[in-house]
Amino acid sequence: MEQNYFTLYLQSYLQSDFPDLLAQLAPEEIENLVLERANQAASIFEKERLAGKDILQSQEVAIAELTNGLSFSTYSFLNHLLETEFLPDYQRLIASEKRQTFLIAICPLLEKLVHKYESESGENQRLCYHLIIGQLENLIQVHGV
Repeated sequence: MEQNYFTLYLQSYLQSDFPDLLAQLAPEEIENLVLERANQAASIFEKERLAGKDILQSQEVAIAELTNGLSFSTYSFLNHLLETEFLPDYQRLIASEKRQTFLIAICPLLEKLVHKYESESGENQRLCYHLIIGQLENLIQVHGV
């Protein structure tokens, strides 16, 4: 499996789930991040194949390493929340092509609360969810969505 596959996979994954992270990095930092992880994934894939694993097993191990530390996306979480809890606002953002810009702008403001939500369970998680909803509603109003 070529390094190009892993490069394209990671670039696509970052663009779809972590545009907020990409917005914080300089182009050369993004290029270095992708190149380093893709090279490492290609190397792991080769080692796994030489160890006797089939292509799918080897690919699974390589992809896990490629995306290590990128399992939870505040951006994706807020996008889903916006779509499910504020559908009319979500649709307006889509129609005006401002959804991504809005989400990138609010991710840093809600990141700690979203990560707290992710780490909690039960009643505490439910309370965090409602806090996020309230904050998101305020941000929608502030940003004139």
